[in-house]
Amino acid sequence: MRQVLALFPVLCCALLLGGCGGDSASKDEFAQDVIAARNDTDAGLSQIVEATSLEDLLERMKSAAVEIRGAARDVREAPAPGDLEQERDLLAERLLALSDEIISTVETFEAFPDQAQATRALNFEQWDNVQASLASLRSEGIDVPALGRHAAQADGS
Repeated sequence: MRQVLALFPVLCCALLLGGCGGDSASKDEFAQDVIAARNDTDAGLSQIVEATSLEDLLERMKSAAVEIRGAARDVREAPAPGDLEQERDLLAERLLALSDEIISTVETFEAFPDQAQATRALNFEQWDNVQASLASLRSEGIDVPALGRHAAQADGS
């Protein structure tokens, strides 16, 4: 019994030390998660410009919003180094806001189809905020590219 009691403090210290510092994600692992979310967001946005009709545009925008919402969730769940947790949370919040803005645009176009038909370009304010978050992460050493500017391909006619 004395041997068990003598080992008790050693076991307690081992358990306490084992729980320290092991949870923090590496910067490289976090960068991979952020880049994947950025790529999902960019892919969602890039498909919008390929729409061939108003109905197609609305479906592509809905799909993009779902992709971006998923990217926001992935970012929020990504383990981040302690000094990047606020940046992670802000990026997730901004991605979610971009998704919401796209859905609001869809709802507006559905309510006013004539205006939607006359629209020649889309500009999302939240896109700029996501870009700002990505730039901030780059300044923190996360090598994540900016979102692309997407335009429909000219058909030559």
